[in-house]
Amino acid sequence: MRRWIFILSGLVGAVLLSQFPAFHQQYMQRLGGHIDELRLSVAALDERAENAGLDRYAYIRRLTGNTDPIVVTEGDALAAMVGRYVDLSASMERLSSLPAHYRAGALLLELDRKIGLATLRAFQPALPLTLNGVGHALAGFFIGYLGCMGLASLVTWRRVPVKPEGEL
Repeated sequence: MRRWIFILSGLVGAVLLSQFPAFHQQYMQRLGGHIDELRLSVAALDERAENAGLDRYAYIRRLTGNTDPIVVTEGDALAAMVGRYVDLSASMERLSSLPAHYRAGALLLELDRKIGLATLRAFQPALPLTLNGVGHALAGFFIGYLGCMGLASLVTWRRVPVKPEGEL
């Protein structure tokens, strides 16, 4: 019985972890979409700054140094937008340059929470037909199997002896 529980745990781990390559791909597509949209906004900002005879950062400093709180708020929003563009672009660069066996750990470190949650909500499972998917499935099986064995070792599996009727 215990062996079947271990195998079932391994299979659950295999199914779950085999979906990582599909999640990674869908996350990267969403990340790229966010970067493309931010690139257009930053280009429009650069054009406005150039028309004012300033570079991007001088333009933002001018807005944030204004006495009008509405203008300051706009400057802060533009600074945040440029910062997000820089951060997401750097994240995309790092994630794109890694070999497949480093992606799971790197994605955990680089994951943008908003994009990750949106990806998870719209996630479409995929059949792991690539070597990468099969590798994740095997890793998931062993993690599930060994994890269940580890938990089982913490729990005693011995049966309480049943005393015959009449004995105390």
